[in-house]
Amino acid sequence: MTAPHPGDVIAQHPTVLEAAIALADADLRDRHGSENSVEPWYIAPDGPADHIYPTRPGLRRSLRGAEPQQGSGVLYPDAGDVCGWCRRVWHARRKEQTDGR
Repeated sequence: MTAPHPGDVIAQHPTVLEAAIALADADLRDRHGSENSVEPWYIAPDGPADHIYPTRPGLRRSLRGAEPQQGSGVLYPDAGDVCGWCRRVWHARRKEQTDGR
């Protein structure tokens, strides 16, 4: 009998994975503040950073005609997990809102 694949073991015990994700999310929330989180967000199929805006040109190109897939949970743009274009637009829109425009 062969040993189970580590991925299969994790899939059979999602509470361990969920606990790790919850811990990472709590750490990001503590460092960046919940007011600096973004939801909804969209999964980048072939990039290192995800997207805030489903109309982002780079995201649309990478989807090759498919619809954007919404991610679960929240992202923190200042933590580096959002593409640079989306992060700049997000900061500019927040500045407009706080300036009262």
